[in-house]
Amino acid sequence: MKVAVISDIHSNYKALEAFLSYIEGCPVDAIIGLGDYVTDGPYPERTLSMLYEMEKKYSCHLLRGNREEYLLDNRKQDQGWHMHSPSGALYYTDQHMTRADLDWMESLPSERVLQLGDCPALTVCHGTPGMIRGNMVFDRLLREQTMERLQTCYLVGGHSHHQETFQLCGKTYLNPGSLGMTIDEQGRHAQFALMEGDSQGWEIRLLTIDYDVDGYLRDFRESGIEEYGLYLTKAVEKTLVTGHNYFYDIVCEVCKISHKAPSDTEEEVWRQVAERMGL
Repeated sequence: MKVAVISDIHSNYKALEAFLSYIEGCPVDAIIGLGDYVTDGPYPERTLSMLYEMEKKYSCHLLRGNREEYLLDNRKQDQGWHMHSPSGALYYTDQHMTRADLDWMESLPSERVLQLGDCPALTVCHGTPGMIRGNMVFDRLLREQTMERLQTCYLVGGHSHHQETFQLCGKTYLNPGSLGMTIDEQGRHAQFALMEGDSQGWEIRLLTIDYDVDGYLRDFRESGIEEYGLYLTKAVEKTLVTGHNYFYDIVCEVCKISHKAPSDTEEEVWRQVAERMGL
């Protein structure tokens, strides 16, 4: 059994296109998707269209991530998104969603246990089991507790954009990294994983591939998303190029200076921090 694992596309249809081209030449039996398919990038409808075609062509096991949950929460109750740094990209994405897109997101589970052939069962989730935004890079205690409580021998999760695999408590964890926005201090490529399994266990390979980064960056300018997301969108663009998490950095610095939640912070503070970061 050969399985590809992808996560955190964040509307980067160029990276998804490169991944689909890769598996054309290296066929897989199934694809696991861990969520955060859209938001933060231009033309989310292009990413969703490719995912719908992928589901027709391959055996897919797709979950929702916290970004899908944000969009679904906004569907239930208006979150007040508008054109400013904290929520502008979410507002832009929501305007590009159809009812069918949101219905599709609603149909996705947030986590599950997968039994593929006679291979050992996989617990798959976006963050950690029971916590869609659980981050085992930032919270080492959560890492230990999660692996100790895990009911299967394998855990597959995303969210942190940190590509890694490790063993703890006699169990194996895989994070395929981010297909759409790598955080590795290098940038300009996409990350995913391949798993090959049999009844004895799974072997894991962590992979990176190139994609048309410059073409994708042009989309930011042409799509209008920069006018919606302003300085946080500029942070996304620099993250794509450098592999450094400017998205996280600017949010932390803004909160530190304003002593407010990002959504309550004046745009002028975002501008000042962005200038200092060279965005």
